[in-house]
Amino acid sequence: MLMTVAEITRACGARAAGRFDAELPVSGAGMDSRAVSPGSLFVCIKGERADGHDFALRAVGAGAAAVLSERELPEVSDLVPVLVVANSVFALGRLARAWREKARARVAAVTGTAGKTTVKEMILAILAGRFAVAGTKGNFNNQIGLPLSMLACPETATIWVLEVGISRAGDMQELGDIARPDLAVITNVGPAHLDGLGDISGVARAKAALAGFTAPGGAVLASRDYPELWTELSRHAPCPVDFSASDPSARFFASYLGANGDGGRFFLRLDKDERTLTLPLCGAHAAENLAAAAGAALLLGADMGDVERGLAALELPGGRFRVIGAGDLTFVDDTYNANPLSMAGSIAAAAERAGSGPLVLVLGEMRELGAESAARHRELGAFIAKTGCLAVYFHGGHAEDVAGGLSEAGYRGAFTPVAAPAEFAGLFAALGLTAGTVLFKGSRSLGMEKFLAALGAVARGECA
Repeated sequence: MLMTVAEITRACGARAAGRFDAELPVSGAGMDSRAVSPGSLFVCIKGERADGHDFALRAVGAGAAAVLSERELPEVSDLVPVLVVANSVFALGRLARAWREKARARVAAVTGTAGKTTVKEMILAILAGRFAVAGTKGNFNNQIGLPLSMLACPETATIWVLEVGISRAGDMQELGDIARPDLAVITNVGPAHLDGLGDISGVARAKAALAGFTAPGGAVLASRDYPELWTELSRHAPCPVDFSASDPSARFFASYLGANGDGGRFFLRLDKDERTLTLPLCGAHAAENLAAAAGAALLLGADMGDVERGLAALELPGGRFRVIGAGDLTFVDDTYNANPLSMAGSIAAAAERAGSGPLVLVLGEMRELGAESAARHRELGAFIAKTGCLAVYFHGGHAEDVAGGLSEAGYRGAFTPVAAPAEFAGLFAALGLTAGTVLFKGSRSLGMEKFLAALGAVARGECA
């Protein structure tokens, strides 16, 4: 972002308190006083644990050029412009929308139940060889993260690829109005955030709403493989472009051909151009991500050659099916998050990687499933049983439901609830496993990466 104080004031509907320098340039925005960039806008946001207003003076001392605040701040108003608004989060969204209009970049927005970050990173990797691109850092995709990601996109970028995440009804209306994408990409729909969205139909309705916020002349790309999504899209997009990992008649189609080293082989068809690709991705669920990302990139001006070159060197953020070798043991770090859709895909991919060797699952509760929590964890148990895995370690609530599903499906391996990483590390050591595949996955708030780290700590003779 590069805007003047006057432009920021107009965009946010703010009033100035104290010093005001209309033509002062402001570059970038942030809400963490410990990471202030000189010349940026410091946004005061009141959170559950801390109030950003209390750190405004520190931010100014670190170089903030202006402050966006919900109240007057006498301690800094003589030093830099203080722009007062009724709601800082709402004003931040308005500012991001204004920057989006000023920058004139083409915007692609990615949403879906699973794979948003992966697809976003894949699109960026494909486009980077041909265009100046920028996008969401990590998974900054909510009412605070999305605007901050947009404001971090430089004026020189001609394409922005943004991630949009929702957890309750009404979220997409707020986020879609900020992003106003030229291309809306909807990867899939599944049972996630059901405590806020109700059921699968509610999830589909909320995700499909992004299509209604596309800019004039924009396009919608969505998976043909989810009937609920396609039904809801008819309310917003009369002619969506389809992709699929199961229906070859879709305009963009990909299928998984099997594992290959630390990655996999895929068939990909973009319109009439067909290729077999070897990529640093694994599992049947990765074919869905490939079709979505490659199709989106094609609609944005890339070609099959860009897809091959960009994805060959793809590096995904941590916690997304990262394969770690340790002798004859393979650890799979897929700890970023979990819902029934992503959990099933990850377990299936880990089982394929294990082949005839031992498979151990270190899993955490799938949260935010509302009234369906018990049933979905029982289904998880039944799904796990089909893999024939050696052992399951489970952390969090609904362990009894997972155990019930395992028992009903005739599982003969070991199921062990674990309360803490250190406890798990000891139990795993007692298992005496010297070869095989170990998958770590669970909802973000459970911190399943700590369970993986505990094994390393024990191996180094440290306290877990």
